[in-house]
Amino acid sequence: MRMTRSLVVVTLLLLLSPAAIAQDSATPAAAASQAQGGDVLWYGKAPPGWGGVVTDMKLIAPNVGWAERGGRLYLTTDNGANWKDITPPGDGTFGSVFFLDGEKGWVTINHLQSPGVEQKFEVLSTKDAGATWSRATFPLRQRDYGISLPDLRGGSVGTISFSDSLHGWMNIWFEEQTPNTFASSLLLTSDGGRTWTPAAGAPSMKSPEMLLTTPSYGWLYGFEFNSGWALYVTRDGARSWQEVDLELPDSEMSHVIGLPIFVDDQDGFLQVNGIRRMGRELILTMALMRTSDGGRTWQPDRMVANLDDIGRQQYSSSTVIGSNWIFAASAGHHPLLTRVVTGAKIDAGTNSTASLSHYDAVDHISFANPAQGWVIGDDGYLMSTTDGGANWTNISPGPQPHVIQPHGSFVSRPAS
Repeated sequence: MRMTRSLVVVTLLLLLSPAAIAQDSATPAAAASQAQGGDVLWYGKAPPGWGGVVTDMKLIAPNVGWAERGGRLYLTTDNGANWKDITPPGDGTFGSVFFLDGEKGWVTINHLQSPGVEQKFEVLSTKDAGATWSRATFPLRQRDYGISLPDLRGGSVGTISFSDSLHGWMNIWFEEQTPNTFASSLLLTSDGGRTWTPAAGAPSMKSPEMLLTTPSYGWLYGFEFNSGWALYVTRDGARSWQEVDLELPDSEMSHVIGLPIFVDDQDGFLQVNGIRRMGRELILTMALMRTSDGGRTWQPDRMVANLDDIGRQQYSSSTVIGSNWIFAASAGHHPLLTRVVTGAKIDAGTNSTASLSHYDAVDHISFANPAQGWVIGDDGYLMSTTDGGANWTNISPGPQPHVIQPHGSFVSRPAS
C-alpha cells in the first residue's frame, strides 16, 4: 500500500506545472526532509527547459564566461561551479551582451513603450564584473539616424561589440509592417558607450554579427534586404567597406558563413559553403578558408563534402580554436563534437559517423581552448566539457530543481 501511494504522489507531482513545484522547492536538505514524507519534487529527471532555457552564452577565457537564462544574466569564474547573477537593475529586454574580459562588459536594453510614447533604448556598462553598472539612455528615433520608413512597425537596438574599453560598434534597426522590409544604422563610440555616432555608408543589416580587431579594423556579417547574407570588412574606421565574396570550386553557388575567427592580427579562418546539384538533390560542401595577411586573401585549408540532410545537422554549428575546426551537434540530447584537422577533406557521404540515425542542431558553441568548451544543447541546457568532448556536465545557471534519483539520493541539478 505504501508503494502504491508513493507512485500516485510521484505521478501527480510530475503533472504539476514547474511554477507550482518551484514554490515548494527550498534547499536540498529541506526538500529531502519533505520527500521523506512523500513530497517528491522531481523524480529521476526534471523536464527539459525547467526554469527557462539558456538563450545565449560566451566562454570568454578558461573557466570564465557568461550566460543568459530566463531574462537574467549570469557570470562564472570557475566554469559554472558557481554563478553570480549580474542582471542590471531595471526593466526591458536584452538586445545584446558583450564582455571584453571577465571584468569589462556591455549590454543593450530595449524598452517597449505604449503607443504614442517615444521609444528608447539603453546601453549599460560594467568595469567590475557586473557588481555595478553605468547606464546611458537614448531615444530610438528614425530621424536621428537618417532613416525614413513610411509604415513603421517598430525598432530596437541589436548587436554590440568592442575592440577595447573605449571603441565599439552597435547596430539599431527599424522595421516596417513586412518583416523583410527594414533599415538599420551602425553606430560608433570612442568613449566606452556614453555617446554614439552613426557610421555613414555602413551596410544596412538586421542584427548583424560584429567583430572588431582594432578601432579601425572590423567585420560585419548579416542579412541585407536586397542581397541576403553577406560579409563586409572595413580597415579605415567604418568610412569605407569591402564585401568579402569567396567562391568554392565545383560549386554552382557559394556563400560566406559567419564572421572570421582570428588567431592573431594576421592569421585567421573563415567558413564558406558551396552548393551544387546532383539530379534533384542539392549537395553541400563546407570549406574552412585561411588567411595569413589579415583577411585580404584566402586559401582553402580543409573541407567537409557531400553533406546530406543528416550530415548537415551533424555539421550545423562550428568554431575554430587553435588548429581545431570543431563542429557541435546533439545526439539523444547529448553533445557530439566532430573535429576536422588541417588539410583534411572529409567525404560526409561515406563517413561512418554520418550513419547515425538522427542529429539535432546546436545553435551556440564556444571554446576557450581545445579541451574546454560550452554548447547550448537542443534541450536548452548549458553543457560544459573540460576534456575535449569526451564528457559533458550540465552547468546551467539560475534556478535548479531538486531531483530524487530512483535509488533515493538527491541531486541539485537536472540529469545531463
